[in-house]
Amino acid sequence: MFSQIRSCRFFILLFVYCFFSSSQLKAQLKAEEVNSNEVIQSIKTIQDKSLTLSPELKIVRNFRAQKGAESYTRFSDFLPQANFSVKRQKDFFEERNAQLRLLGLGPFDSTWSIDYRWTLLNYGIIQASRKTFTEKDKAELDVSSKEKEYPITFNTNLLNYLLAKYKKAAVENSLKKAETGKKEAKLGFELGQKTKLDVLRSEANMVSLDSKKTSFSDEEQNTKSKFLEHSGLQSSDLDFLENKNEAQILAVISSLSSPTNKSLILDPQFSRSPLLESLQYEEKINRISLASLTQSQYPELKIEGSYNNAGTTFSEAFNKPYRTHSVALVLTIPLFGGGNFLSSHFEEYFAKKQIQYTMAQRQLETQNQLNNTHIKISALETLVASLTLNVSQFEELYRLTLKSYQLGKSSLLELLEVQDNLLDSKINLAQNKIQFYTLSQNYLWQAGLQ
Repeated sequence: MFSQIRSCRFFILLFVYCFFSSSQLKAQLKAEEVNSNEVIQSIKTIQDKSLTLSPELKIVRNFRAQKGAESYTRFSDFLPQANFSVKRQKDFFEERNAQLRLLGLGPFDSTWSIDYRWTLLNYGIIQASRKTFTEKDKAELDVSSKEKEYPITFNTNLLNYLLAKYKKAAVENSLKKAETGKKEAKLGFELGQKTKLDVLRSEANMVSLDSKKTSFSDEEQNTKSKFLEHSGLQSSDLDFLENKNEAQILAVISSLSSPTNKSLILDPQFSRSPLLESLQYEEKINRISLASLTQSQYPELKIEGSYNNAGTTFSEAFNKPYRTHSVALVLTIPLFGGGNFLSSHFEEYFAKKQIQYTMAQRQLETQNQLNNTHIKISALETLVASLTLNVSQFEELYRLTLKSYQLGKSSLLELLEVQDNLLDSKINLAQNKIQFYTLSQNYLWQAGLQ
């Protein structure tokens, strides 16, 4: 009777313990999920902030503004131009020319004039304007492409920083386990259950992990500096990422590098690719630039004129009616240049062929690069799934090896080897997740699929 009561009490206590343990675990997981969501929201906030601070975005936006101003400058070349000039000179034969000046024919000491010109037809100006307007269109495309690419590069640099923090946190976690193992080894040695070799191995493992921690701390600082340089943010903007443990950092990495829900469609021609569109603009600009080779061979039509007055003093120059006014329609036709008419056109022809072949090669290289990226993404997707399973296996192996070591059935060397393999597998999985995210997102952008 008493044994049945004890058994009943034991099962009741076991049920209560399991219930509260399960509740605490659920509460902990829920708290970590809430914490991860808060971190993701903070990341979105600083990303929006960096859109106005990023040096890369500032550069392309300012270049677009420059081309916008330049386009009006080129347009103004087709408008009438006027210049006002004032001249004061000394006549060394003033007495001899005095009679001529009275008749309005001699040189005067003071003159002013308004010269004007209106270009009606000029091949060089036309081609320069075409080039500027094309460069303006390309600058618009560059800004649009860079703004689409920026969230990818922002997250990639941030993920590299988080990866370095994760490596450091994982090593710190391993250091805690190693410290426990070192104490157990020393205690076992004092009790005669462990050898001096076990103690030395545990101490050597601590030194090795400390060395890794130092290396990962340097990597963390370098990746943080690179991220801040790219985003234009301040170090204080990343304070919310401090004091995060291994599990929390991994949760953020997994959330940021989660696979996109867009299918990676393979388009052999990549007709919507901004990279190929940019190459087309570049080819057009280079072709227009070749107009400078033959612009002197084309006729020019313009209107020129002047309005001026002169006098012995500035007062006379502005008041006495010694004024002249002229206007002319000027047509300039090149007649002979030593045979450079043919040579300059041949020069332009072969230069255009060179541009055509170069751009075709670069277009083919871009298409091959995108095709290779698509293949690599498929391989990485399979690798990430395999590495995820590998980490789970190593975690289970570490748990079993630790119990076996505590029971004296496994050596410390086996435990340390499994611990190192588990650490390496976690880091390898995180690295490949980030690489998969970076390649897939870049592919979507470069192929024009987003």
